[in-house]
Amino acid sequence: MNADVDPAALEKNLLDWVRDWTEEGAAQQAGPDTDLAGTGLLDSMGLVALISYLEDETGATFDFGTFDANGGTSVRALIRHCLP
Repeated sequence: MNADVDPAALEKNLLDWVRDWTEEGAAQQAGPDTDLAGTGLLDSMGLVALISYLEDETGATFDFGTFDANGGTSVRALIRHCLP
């Protein structure tokens, strides 16, 4: 993981983003391991927007070509993929 990135703060920022994106109250119980697409909290447009936000926050590039969404689309999984 990028040494300049605080993983706990990044998780919190991404979860706050998800809560702001979703309908009021829908994501209040979402945690860092919640499958965002699998639970319906984010559709494909929301997932791409979240990944764009993740890239902006970290300065890293998300490799869509190697990402396996079957492994889950949680905040932690996205961070791990973007910042190995």
